[in-house]
Amino acid sequence: MTCMKRMLSVCLVVMVIISCGRGMLLASSSKGEFDSSKFLKDYAGQMTIGCKNARRSEESLILGAHVERNNKLHLDHFTGVQPAYYPAFQGSWPNAMPDDVSRFTFNPTGLGEHVNWAAAHDQPTLHHLLIASNNYFPEWFWDAEYSPEELDQILKAYITAMVTDDNAKRVDVWNVFNEMFQNNRKLGKYKEDGTGRKNAVWMRMGYEADRSGLQGGAKVNDQHPIIFRKTLEYASIASGKLEIRENEVAEINRKSDALYQLVRHLLNSGVRVDVVGFQGHLYVDRSYDWESVKENIKRFRDLGVEVYITELDVSMSGAYGWNIGDPFPDNYAERQYDYYYNMVRVAREAGVSRIDVWGLSDGVKHFWKEGHKARLLDENFERRPQYEAVLRALYDTME
Repeated sequence: MTCMKRMLSVCLVVMVIISCGRGMLLASSSKGEFDSSKFLKDYAGQMTIGCKNARRSEESLILGAHVERNNKLHLDHFTGVQPAYYPAFQGSWPNAMPDDVSRFTFNPTGLGEHVNWAAAHDQPTLHHLLIASNNYFPEWFWDAEYSPEELDQILKAYITAMVTDDNAKRVDVWNVFNEMFQNNRKLGKYKEDGTGRKNAVWMRMGYEADRSGLQGGAKVNDQHPIIFRKTLEYASIASGKLEIRENEVAEINRKSDALYQLVRHLLNSGVRVDVVGFQGHLYVDRSYDWESVKENIKRFRDLGVEVYITELDVSMSGAYGWNIGDPFPDNYAERQYDYYYNMVRVAREAGVSRIDVWGLSDGVKHFWKEGHKARLLDENFERRPQYEAVLRALYDTME
């Protein structure tokens, strides 16, 4: 009897294993064979796959002679849209300096047009941007000698006007901050007040003591600019999520350590931070530690925030004397393929919930990386091999 029971038990275990094995096989094969003719959206699953769009450009989805073409391209490939709405170029800020801080007016109309387009096509909107360095604002603002109190008054009026507009209320995610650290990823220091393009007048509002709780080498900065907390306080009335974005922070390095410290400081200060954005501009004349990228994503997610890759492309950096028009390295396309694939793969494996490419095709005029062949579609709107790299990475990481 005992032997019979043991035999029955063994048979049951074997049946369970076979059954589970079949279930696993069915689950792993349910996505089918990889199909290179599919679109990015076909393998995105629950993750949003989006693309940057500018209202006043040849790639615009809402203005200009190519709207029909651009709409078809975007809707074929993507499930999200990222309107680039810079204060200096998209009309939200005054063109000339008002004669008094109480007379500042802001115009979110262009952003509202993008939001309406997104809503009509069931695409979540990731807005870009509210606060950044001087070059994103009108030049008269760089030189204006506003006091910290006046800057605070301007800031509150600006943020309130943007996030409470009837159309803009439907923005899904607000890119509140962009590129507020110096462009030396080893230092992790904040940009400084000044009149230069890469300075940030907003830093004049002052600093506050660190509340991150980090100690020793994990603590990069002893204090943080007040602009961060103040802006997030004013933006907290927004129904959409609030994002902080930075460049050169995909890997764990001194700059991403500083961003990590800032996010901890802000959360401990009682303000809302919902998303951290890694820009994701990659360069083939550099190497990347993909496991470091994965661990970096995970440590931010452990803080309770989402992580996005917000501006993905792969190009030449020019750091080694390369200029537009120079020959590309023999392995340029291969390295682009590898970098696109690995960034998307590790991002999805680490739980990134949205990836946006920084423009779709070299067939439109654009201001970023023109001549680098950095985009997924060529000048004839045909797929480059890099498109398949992103597509395959999405497929390989499908659940």
